[in-house]
Amino acid sequence: MERKFEFPGKLKTLSLALILLGVIVTIAGFFTDKERTLSSLLYNNYFFLTLALGAGFWISIQYITEAGWSAAFKRVPESMMHYLIYGFVIMLIVFTLGLKLIYPWADPQAHYDAFELKFLAHHLHMKEGYLNVMFFMVRVIAYFVLWYLIMHLLVKYSKKEDEDKANALVWFRKSWYYSRVYIFVFALTFIFASVDWMMSVSPMWYSHIFPIKEIISAFVHSAAVIILIVIYLHRKGYYPFINSSHWHDLSKYVFMGSILFGYAWYFQYMLIWYGNIPELTEYFYVRRFHFSEPLFISVIVLNFMLPFILTLWNKMAKNPKVLGLAAFIFLVGKYVEHYLMIYPETVGHPVFGWIELGMLLGFVGLFVFAVFTAMSKRKYILPVNHPYLEESLFHHIAH
Repeated sequence: MERKFEFPGKLKTLSLALILLGVIVTIAGFFTDKERTLSSLLYNNYFFLTLALGAGFWISIQYITEAGWSAAFKRVPESMMHYLIYGFVIMLIVFTLGLKLIYPWADPQAHYDAFELKFLAHHLHMKEGYLNVMFFMVRVIAYFVLWYLIMHLLVKYSKKEDEDKANALVWFRKSWYYSRVYIFVFALTFIFASVDWMMSVSPMWYSHIFPIKEIISAFVHSAAVIILIVIYLHRKGYYPFINSSHWHDLSKYVFMGSILFGYAWYFQYMLIWYGNIPELTEYFYVRRFHFSEPLFISVIVLNFMLPFILTLWNKMAKNPKVLGLAAFIFLVGKYVEHYLMIYPETVGHPVFGWIELGMLLGFVGLFVFAVFTAMSKRKYILPVNHPYLEESLFHHIAH
């Protein structure tokens, strides 16, 4: 049980090679197509940031509900949270170099002609108190500082729990307390962060459901990554105790997540369609009929239909191969949705070439490096002094 995780040399080399590839592609992209490169940086970094933030949400839920079955896996979401620092640096680069290129409200004259400005100037002026460069950057820094401080405390008390067996319950209770703080702070700040970074790319569009959908998505899609990492570690022999009950409980996050995403997506689409307000319907009209209808439809297929079907039957949900496939499809669906949030407004046409592929591989390498490096620095892969560890190791539910 007291086993340390070792970052496999081949995987570390591969992740570093992918990071290098991503850096080279990014630099080359700046000289060939700066707006497309910055747009790709934004949606890729936002995607992986939501996974890191959602991991904090996931582990906080486990703490405040005092869930026992998941205790053995807490090292995975704790390690995922370490991507936050990398995400912060990349966001600063994107917003420093590309704020006026990506966001029309930051430089209206460069994005709209005189005829368009005649009709939009008043609306943009009314939003200027919130959507201005200085306040935008202040909010970016504030979000990351708050997230980092609380995540740092959660990891700190987790380490204390591992090191101080006599007071393990004390540190567990501190984690329980700050988990409640994290959920509150994350829910409040991510509402504004999602509006700032993704919704304001279309400054005339608004949706009350959008930030709620993004919070839900961060939570359930991060659970899909947790599942994939747990499957990988299990195959490497780190979690030999896993049984069908563990797989079944993990699968519930994909099953539940697909339903929640389907509800949120449908309600947003249905209310905007029913309201028939031109500045709202344009968002979906452009993405479906002018950009790419197959990609538009694939969002609901990949995020709802396929994961729902694959995890609906218990026998399939308890199969790690099927569960891994469902989790992977679920993640691909969210990645496509983030692509559709940015590219129709910035690039204007569907494209997935060397910039997008190189950037994706680079971010995958960075995320793997960040997560597994953090995991390898912990003394044990299992939380040896966690009060519910035994319940997790011998978890069994009759199905």
